[in-house]
Amino acid sequence: MKDMPDQSRSLAQSLAVQTQVHLIGTVGRLLKQIRDLEKIAPLFVEAGLIRSVDRPSPLTLDVAGISTKTVTRRVAGGWLYAAAGVRVDLSVQENVVATRGEDSLCEIDDIDYEDQSKRFQLIGIRQAYELAERALASGQHFDLLLCDCPLLLNRSMVAPEEGARYAALRKTYQTTVEAISQFWREHRDKLFPWNRQGPVLAGLASERFGAIINVSQQDLRTEEGRRHVLHLDELAPEPLQRLAGVHATIAGVGERRFINGILGSFTRTSAFRMNTQTPRMEPHEVASGGVVGLHYCAGPGTQPKLLQLIGDEPGWRASDLDELAGRLMALTVTGGKQAWPMPVQLAARELGSLDGFIEHYRAGVHGEMKKRSIEDVWLSDLDDLV
Repeated sequence: MKDMPDQSRSLAQSLAVQTQVHLIGTVGRLLKQIRDLEKIAPLFVEAGLIRSVDRPSPLTLDVAGISTKTVTRRVAGGWLYAAAGVRVDLSVQENVVATRGEDSLCEIDDIDYEDQSKRFQLIGIRQAYELAERALASGQHFDLLLCDCPLLLNRSMVAPEEGARYAALRKTYQTTVEAISQFWREHRDKLFPWNRQGPVLAGLASERFGAIINVSQQDLRTEEGRRHVLHLDELAPEPLQRLAGVHATIAGVGERRFINGILGSFTRTSAFRMNTQTPRMEPHEVASGGVVGLHYCAGPGTQPKLLQLIGDEPGWRASDLDELAGRLMALTVTGGKQAWPMPVQLAARELGSLDGFIEHYRAGVHGEMKKRSIEDVWLSDLDDLV
């Protein structure tokens, strides 16, 4: 019988072979993407889709940062969760920072695995609005209220309309929609831009990087194209024409890498209407009044952030957005993934204790279930009810 060749190969050998085969090609693709970015990025600046922002110096304002977080642990074949929100209030007087106070809320419960991620997002948004409402009711002065979550819901958060399995998710969704609607009904006229002396409520996130890319691909000479952007940011038509044919190049680079490539330090994108790109945002009565978005980069080594605002022009002006972006940049004092405005960063740090808490709580649940002492308490007075 003819001997079969030895086909065995260790993982280390396989990795070494793949490295030799693919290394040059990978490097070539990355270098090509960098060259494409270097060629396209100036066109975005020339077209007015990317603009520089001046930071206020010295900085003076009263600001609240709201952060939310949910942690889970397995227990008895299911999950325990603790969802909390923290608001940290800061006063900045000519660059001197002082804390003014703190507020928080939390909820603890058990949850099914299937619908937990969406429910946690909804709970976080609802808690952020509750903390913002409590800030407005406190009687303190605020220039900015910053949340580390979206201000409105998109339709991807909606639960299927049928089936008992998603009943809890449907209830949470409806509760969150009602909380957002009630907040804007009661407080809209107190907030900027409806009240030019009122605080700005803004949502911050590091997502939806493709929004400005989609805007750049529109024919902004047409009515359909112009509805995606706010006229307050004047755009240059000739560079926009040259951007019309670069969609394939942008797609090859990737949205996240692209937005990091075109946004330099202390810059922002032009403002765009998020409710035209995601037309089914909820609550509808709030979204129909306008949802403004823009990306900004706070400084060297920081990740771009998406800034979301409620309203539309002429309420929002270019100077308003420049001032707001400049304030957010001035409030950002660290880089990397932690590049959040200082009050939001401090609020998020407070939420670090949730991990230790949920472990302690789970241990308590396990202990009580083993002792069955809770069940004994329930049954101890049963005879008195007969």
